Amino acid sequence: MNVPAASLTIGGLLVGMAIPIWHTSRFAMANIKNSSAAMKGAVDDLVPLAAGMGYGAIATATTSGLIGFATGAITWLGNGAGTLAMWGATGGDADLAVRSASNELTGMGNLILLLLTVVVVGAWKKVPTKWKSKMRVGMVSGVLLGLSATLGGAVMATVIPAANSAGAALVGTIA
Repeated sequence: MNVPAASLTIGGLLVGMAIPIWHTSRFAMANIKNSSAAMKGAVDDLVPLAAGMGYGAIATATTSGLIGFATGAITWLGNGAGTLAMWGATGGDADLAVRSASNELTGMGNLILLLLTVVVVGAWKKVPTKWKSKMRVGMVSGVLLGLSATLGGAVMATVIPAANSAGAALVGTIA
């Protein structure tokens, strides 16, 4: 299965950025007066969002298969929804491609991604119910921002080579 959309538009960037901004601003406003509860709020609100974003960002680096198809579909839908929202709100053109993936997981890096997927799927039942929705939208944001210069650049420069190296070390040790 090939990925239907491998580049991020300004509209997709809007959706990818709006998700963490929405959750972070709600967290900040809820805890601005009650700083003693901020740590518990951070764990309940921001940690699942960040975990989902991290998984989504690394999942963007795979180019085919079921995970690649899912990230492509999320990118395609996010680009479309964001472009429609920007066009409706500003009347401007928002389908300009801002960045596309330049670094990919090797077969050994894909092994690490698949093992992470097994962890996410295996642990999903034990994840607190109120965390699940934040993790889902975090994954969407991570997929979209995984193609951006900021999060995507950091993932491309550090996480992908680390996953490729860890996969190579795992295969070299076990196989």
